[in-house]
Amino acid sequence: MPNCLEEWASCTTCKLIVAPFITLGVGIFVAQNISGVCTGVLLWPIFAFSLLLLIMPILIYYLGKLSDEEQRYDMKICKRFVFWYIFVVLLALFVFVVIGYIAVGGSDISSNKVREYDLKDYSGWLKGRTADQQYWDRLSACLRRKHACKRMTTRQLVRDPGTGIFVPETSSEERRQARNNPDDPPPTITPIESGCCKPPSSCGFTYVNGTTWTPAPGAPAVETDVDCSRWSNDQQNLCFQCDSCKAGLLANIKKVWSVAGLVLLIDVLLTIICSFLILAKLARR
Repeated sequence: MPNCLEEWASCTTCKLIVAPFITLGVGIFVAQNISGVCTGVLLWPIFAFSLLLLIMPILIYYLGKLSDEEQRYDMKICKRFVFWYIFVVLLALFVFVVIGYIAVGGSDISSNKVREYDLKDYSGWLKGRTADQQYWDRLSACLRRKHACKRMTTRQLVRDPGTGIFVPETSSEERRQARNNPDDPPPTITPIESGCCKPPSSCGFTYVNGTTWTPAPGAPAVETDVDCSRWSNDQQNLCFQCDSCKAGLLANIKKVWSVAGLVLLIDVLLTIICSFLILAKLARR
């Protein structure tokens, strides 16, 4: 039994050491996948929690190093402090993950197929923030500075006869690879590119090249969809003031957080289990 406890202690201690780095890895994942990293509302708290989690194995290591004589006086106080520290940090992280899901309006684990985005399909606190024109002006300016539409200037789009949506044109080599590897994802455009870098396909605009489109005044959607009138071939404007651009940003954040939040929840659960296993072992000593 003592050997078994020692093995458990070693495994759980390793998990506690790894926990802050898992959280840090999630932060890096979020930073790399939220287009332009123009909103740090979900990013910076993750880095803060990774630093707080890093203190946990240090505290438990200190408890393990206390001598028997010191333990008589310090163990109860230190153990209570470590218990409450772990409880508060992990509870705060759990609450943050839940609030993150509420802020982005749930989760999205759908495939990465090319589609267009409608602001009415989204909810949550972040959607309300995008309705603040001053806040959105800062976000859209950031997207322009980060060259969010740079890839679109080198891509050719064609209208998909099945959906009517403009999708990237595939080369003969890409079509050959798709036949040989049907599981590989086809060339796609990101939610930001779909919403901010081209007009909605329903506007009926004629595609010229890159981010240049010719308006079609007679198209029915031009009269009903305000995004059609917001589109501009000016590279500094494009569709950055369109509702579809806001929807694309929300879709991007929602998809990233669906993965990041799940990893954080699993990390919190495992860290709680490991922490209490170690504290239980220390209590038996």
